[in-house]
Amino acid sequence: MRLTHLTGAGKALALAGVALGLGSAPAQAADYPQKPVELVIPFSQGGGTDQVGRIFAQYAEPYLGTEIFVSNRTGGSGAVGFAYGAAAKPDGHVITMVVTTLAAAPHTIDQYPVSYEDFAPVCLLTAPPATLAVHPDSGITSLEDLIAKAKAEPGKITIGTAGPGSNTHLIAASLADQAGIEVRYVPNKGSGPALTATYGKHIDVAVADKAEVAPWISDGRLRAITVFTDDPANSIDGVKMASESGYNIDIGSFRAIGAPKGTPQPVLDVLIETCRKTSEDPAFVEHITKTGTEPYVLLGEKFGAWLAGKHKAFGDAVKAAGL
Repeated sequence: MRLTHLTGAGKALALAGVALGLGSAPAQAADYPQKPVELVIPFSQGGGTDQVGRIFAQYAEPYLGTEIFVSNRTGGSGAVGFAYGAAAKPDGHVITMVVTTLAAAPHTIDQYPVSYEDFAPVCLLTAPPATLAVHPDSGITSLEDLIAKAKAEPGKITIGTAGPGSNTHLIAASLADQAGIEVRYVPNKGSGPALTATYGKHIDVAVADKAEVAPWISDGRLRAITVFTDDPANSIDGVKMASESGYNIDIGSFRAIGAPKGTPQPVLDVLIETCRKTSEDPAFVEHITKTGTEPYVLLGEKFGAWLAGKHKAFGDAVKAAGL
């Protein structure tokens, strides 16, 4: 099954915007930056992408030498923000949070207007694993409990995701496929709203990454019932990994920075060096670690190769899940 989400006209407009951006006169490193830099976040405030983006902007500003202001451009399973960032003038004054949805959605949503290839890779910042979270009063204390309940009540369990084609939807669908259960997917404008809906008991389960769930777990508002990783060091203390229950779904989220394709290399070099200095700043490391995720940094071409591999991995996962 493939999900039709965006029209051919929408794709044409987005690609036309990219072409216009590429046609603009590029800035060189000596001219950069000339003004504040916009960091586009394709999802709503409160989620992990927004959190990481704002922390990065805060600590990167002094290294870049200009203000970095955040704009949340939501909608279309991230397509609105991604398309805006890809179509921006390639002079380094608009950069975008390149996140997991960009690797997953092109495989699951017909005519999704952008892909990782529309961006010049700058840096990978984090790659936390996905988790499942429930309300503490749900009666669900483990992944086994959830699967047993889903089998007893086919189609009644509701799982909140960040929207069709997002990595959270893909993870939930992969679990349903491997466990042989039928569930209902509830799209949200990001994982933050999905967690809020779970806390409000409007849905049964939220899929979100470790960083997003951490504050909800620490104050007891939600309970994590599994972590989708096979690396104990990247798991959550006291929470059983999905791999321990026989479910091999290690396609967790990632958060990174990209610039429009066609951005001159001297400008990319400035952005890459800004990422390097920011990632080595002890205050940045401490701050981002407190969110529940650890920095996982790759720069420039190394990040680009990693991203291409991640895109392929999601395509393989989509096929395996029958989406």
